[in-house]
Order: sequence, then C-alpha cells, then structure tokens
Amino acid sequence: MNEQFSGELLHYPKLSLYAFHLCHDMALPEGERVEDSELLWQQFEELGKSLGIDAIATCSQWLNMEPNQATVPFRELLSEEIGRCLRFHFPVVEGHSETPRRNGELYAVQLHDTYVADLTFRYPGIVPVAELSHLNPEGRLLPDRISAAIGQTLVLFAKPVIAEESPDSDPLPGLADRCLQAILTQAQTPFQPSYSAKGKLLGSQIFEYDNDAENPAQSCHILIWLDCHPDTAQLEESGDYYRPLMELLCYRSKIRFSYHQARTRYRDCRQLYHELETLIKALETLPEDTAEKLTVLQESLLKITPKAFTYAGYLRDIEDQRTTLITNLNNYTKKMKKLTSLKGEQELDFLESFRYHSRVKLLRQIHTNLNYLRPGNALFGQYIATLRGIVEVEQAKMNYQQQEANQDLQDQIQAVGLGIAAGAIVASTSGLMFQSWEWKGEKVEPSFPLPLLAFLIALLVSAACSIGAWSWAKEGIKKGRFPFRDVKGRQSAKLKR
Repeated sequence: MNEQFSGELLHYPKLSLYAFHLCHDMALPEGERVEDSELLWQQFEELGKSLGIDAIATCSQWLNMEPNQATVPFRELLSEEIGRCLRFHFPVVEGHSETPRRNGELYAVQLHDTYVADLTFRYPGIVPVAELSHLNPEGRLLPDRISAAIGQTLVLFAKPVIAEESPDSDPLPGLADRCLQAILTQAQTPFQPSYSAKGKLLGSQIFEYDNDAENPAQSCHILIWLDCHPDTAQLEESGDYYRPLMELLCYRSKIRFSYHQARTRYRDCRQLYHELETLIKALETLPEDTAEKLTVLQESLLKITPKAFTYAGYLRDIEDQRTTLITNLNNYTKKMKKLTSLKGEQELDFLESFRYHSRVKLLRQIHTNLNYLRPGNALFGQYIATLRGIVEVEQAKMNYQQQEANQDLQDQIQAVGLGIAAGAIVASTSGLMFQSWEWKGEKVEPSFPLPLLAFLIALLVSAACSIGAWSWAKEGIKKGRFPFRDVKGRQSAKLKR
C-alpha cells in the first residue's frame, strides 16, 4: 500500500494484556491447586484499587473457582451473570475532558493447567499516539507489576488515521516504534524490549518486540498490530482469530517457562556436582587412625546420600520440562496452522521463527545439558558405593583388631586362672611332700628314694580331675547354647527313614 499515515492519531486503540499463571502441577494430587494459584487475581484486584476501578478491584467474586477442579482443556472462569466477561469504565480524569473516556473488559479462562487472563484497556474514539501511555498507566501492565508465573504478552491493536495532506510519509515500522515508546512512557522498567520481527495477521502488519529474557518474570513481549487493510477490522470483529491467538501466546509463554525451569535445575545440578567434587578430593586426606577415618567416611556418606537423591530429582525435573516443552511446542504448531488458515492475508514467519528457535536451540540446549549431567548421576552412585566399600573394609579391620585385643585379654585371663589353679593345687597338696607312703595301714619302704611320692600322686589326681571338670563344663556350655540341635537331628533322622 502506498497510503500515507499521519502517525499522530489512532482510531479505537486497545491494549490487551494476556497473562498466564500456573494453577495446577502434576507433582500435586489431582485437583489440588498450586500454592500461589490465586496470585494473578490478587494482582488484578490491587491494580483495580490503584486505578479506582471497582469492577477489577472485586473481580474475584465473579470467578467460578470450583473446589478440587482438575485440569481441563478449556473452561471459562467468569460467571454467566455478567455475560462471562467483566466490563468496566475508567473514572473521569480531570484535565482530559476532550479525550474519550477509557473503558475495558476482563476475560478469564483455564487452559489445561494454566489460568489465562485477557485484561483490555481501550479508547472508544480517535486519540493521539501519546495517549497510549494512559492505556498502561505507570507501567502497571508490565511483568514486574503483574507477576504472572508463566509469562505475559501485551498486544496493541489500532487503526492509524490517514492524513489528508502529509508532505512526508510515515512508514508503519516508525509508527509502531512510536506506539511502543508511548506504551512504555510512564513505565520505569529495566526490561526494555527491542524490535524482533514483523508479519501480517488478517491482512494488516504486526510488529513484534521482545527483550529475550529467559526468566518469565522479566520477559517483556509486545505486539503492535496496526490495522491498515480494509478487511482487517471486519475480520478482527468476527473474533475467529481470538482464541487461536490467545492459546498460541499461552503455549509460547509455557515453552519459555519450561526452558527457564530446565535451565534453573541445570544450574542447581552444577552446584551439587561441584560439592561432590569437593567431597571426592577430601578422600585424599583421610586420617591414618582407623577409628577417625571411619568417622569421617560415615559423616561423608550421610552428607552425600541426600545430595545424590536431590541430584537425581533435578535430573528428573529437567526430563519433565523437556517433555512439557515438546508438548507445548506441538500445541503451538497446531495453533499457528489454525491462524494461517483464517480468512485474509497471513504472513506469520515471526511465529514460525519462534517455533524453529524452540525446536533447534532450546530443545538441543536441554538435551546437551542432560548429556553433561547424566555422568554426574553415575558418579554420585559410584562415590556412594566406594564410600560404603571403604567403610565396610575399615569396619572389618576395626572388628579384627578388636577381636585380637579380646583374644589377648582372654589368653591373659586363662593364663592367670591356670596359674591360680596350679597354685591352689600345689598349696593344697604341699602337706604331703614329706609324709611316708602307706599301704593298708603299713608303711611302704620303696627300694628307691622317693620322699615326694605322696605329693606327686595327689598332684596327678588333682590334674586329672581338673581336666575332667573342664571337659564336662565345655560340653555342658555347648549344649546350653544349642539346646535344640539334638532334637532337630533326631527329627531329621526320622524324616529320612
């Protein structure tokens, strides 16, 4: 088109905030919501209070939040009493009597596990480009103020007013840049987006701006859609594009969110891996003393085992996020095809570019991260097995040393007991050393001199009694330890017969 635009006036501009917030998590029981699932509506109510819009300030009363509501493909959240869409007007602003009064509406749905809110502010007439700043008052629609967990997108739709006489042409890219600056005029945000790509939707040009932040809380994604085709207004009014575009933007945010979660877990794993390497190096300086070494190893084992479970859990989380990203990427592709098939001229290369970027860069990056981290998981297992092996060896060594010490003690006790017994025997028979040997009342005079004969005979009899008593006690103790051995032996013999 060779038409010229003044670039100063816009007809019926509207700024729509598409905010996406997680309400369910597969790690939780079915139907249970995440802890901060109500945060998005609370932020909207705070926004309504600050802007003096009572309808937004009390929007929660119109939300149908059924208890234990499970994930659903699509469900409208606002009550049918208000026509499933909450409409409102801005309060009158002094000094702006010539400017059309702003109005808007809130539309909310649940898309699978995500709350999707469309908050739209609009002017019903013709306004200068500079007035777009009042559609984003004080930057309250930007990510740092809304805090949508998964992310958000701002979409400006407006029709430039054709100038009857204009010496210079104002290209649409320049007008889009001015619209962006006007939207961000009152915002004090470090998340400044820059031009990313352009295309056509329903015959009119659409410009994409993004700051390419990994964290959804810092991602500022804005689309400037300028109605410059005769058929665009009618096609836009029919609304056939609305739900596919809303869902596509949702899947886009979920893809970025999954990638951010996977990268966060990757950094967590790297930290744990560093701690593991530190513990491995500590094995080189173990104390020489067996007891101290065993204490150090046991403490290390108690430290590393929970970290190993945590590391494995982080790996599982990355795998889950990769699966989630692939699922949302497939859904994104379906919605992109749906938009492409709508009436009117469509040039959606910028949407295709994001799909290609997600598949080629994001998925490959996650795959690469997993390849780096999986050996670490195996190393954790090997380290724990090594620790346990060393602990078993050191424990066995300590047990052996203890057994040797106990055996030495027992030997000493037995030697002392034997000495005491021998001393007692000698003491009890010492009186016979110099007595004459008698046989049947008559003294016997041996043919050889043997003055200690009575003593030797008493000593030999005492030793024989001691050995007999020891043998009897040994057998009695053995039977006392195993009282059922003979019974079982007899029963086994009977069974064999």
